[in-house]
Amino acid sequence: MQGNMWVESEVSKGSKFYFTISSQLSQQTMEQTLAKMSPFANRCILFVDTLYDTTCVVGRITELGLRPYVVHEVAQVADKSACPHIDTIVVDSLNVVCPNSSDINDDI
Repeated sequence: MQGNMWVESEVSKGSKFYFTISSQLSQQTMEQTLAKMSPFANRCILFVDTLYDTTCVVGRITELGLRPYVVHEVAQVADKSACPHIDTIVVDSLNVVCPNSSDINDDI
């Protein structure tokens, strides 16, 4: 996809995974997209929304049959016992700060 993948790790602090891709707008209908997404229905998507969703990401997640779990700061998911099981994480900014990343990275 003409992109890059890399990881930045720091001992006792955790790891950050990054990727970039080049893509095009799909010519598929929404029905075709939903059919492809059906095996993933009701998966929980953690959306770290530091920019207060000016692009309707939550609406798109819901429209695809997925369940958004929205937080505005990473610290809101630090207590794993208070969070649902997370299948995928979407972050709207590369400037998200993890106050205690070693506590958060274990199981999300």
